[in-house]
Amino acid sequence: MDKKQMIAETRKIIQDYSRENHMHTADLLKSLWLKGDVTKSSGLVKKEQREKLEFKGIQLDVLKSMGKEIGKEVENADDFLPLAETLWNNYGREGRIVSAVILGKIVVSDPEKIVPVCKKLVKTAISWEDCDNMVEGIEPLIRKEPDVYLEWLHLWLQDENKWVRRCCITVIGRLPMKRPEYTSQCLNMIVPCLTDDDKEVQRAVSFAIRMGARGNIQAVYTFVRTHAGGLNPGKIWIFSDVIRSMTKKFIPVFKRLLPVYEEWLHTVDNPQSKRSLQSAARVLEAGFNG
Repeated sequence: MDKKQMIAETRKIIQDYSRENHMHTADLLKSLWLKGDVTKSSGLVKKEQREKLEFKGIQLDVLKSMGKEIGKEVENADDFLPLAETLWNNYGREGRIVSAVILGKIVVSDPEKIVPVCKKLVKTAISWEDCDNMVEGIEPLIRKEPDVYLEWLHLWLQDENKWVRRCCITVIGRLPMKRPEYTSQCLNMIVPCLTDDDKEVQRAVSFAIRMGARGNIQAVYTFVRTHAGGLNPGKIWIFSDVIRSMTKKFIPVFKRLLPVYEEWLHTVDNPQSKRSLQSAARVLEAGFNG
């Protein structure tokens, strides 16, 4: 069954939806997505993740399209919360993707109710992909009214659950791609996370800094220059990864930071940190020569 047919079938299923029959609706949706094609990258998911969460490997764009179609039918967010929560909690990887998109479609209608649900659900994530799917549930609200709702995320950054922190940082990091005027504010928000000791969070921080370059590259240059330095291994890894993983066409803007990274390298003794900084310096040096 192709995507267009699956969207049409989703529309039919949801026409008969009621809060009381949300379990039956979830079963019907699962039966439908199992008719979709399996993504070629499904084999990349780690075995331990497959063991913890049901995984069929259905294509992401099909699942998101199903979620969006359901969202079009929402008139009362309260009615669809049981479906979204059931899909997330009981229907594996595919259910979580559909659930997050539904939440993203209804979050603007009642953020005070939906945002806490997103936070509760993301705490049960078992992998970075699982966590990052929930960005779909929060991002529409932040993009619509960042002046109002960015402040809500400060508490997420301080949460003891690493998946809450990672999800929040990813949302913050993606905002400048659509709203470049918020780049500096978003970068400043993640400063407390520069020394986070969790690797999944560190990866999200690196991502957020690099995505900021798509909004305001000069703000990111200033941010890196200002905060580069220190002996914290996590921070060293983040700023090294920012350079190593930066979009190649942006590297010439950052090549002036080579002396900063070389000086930083001379201050650290940790072998792993040294290797990280050396790899970043090589990228910057290549930027000079290229």
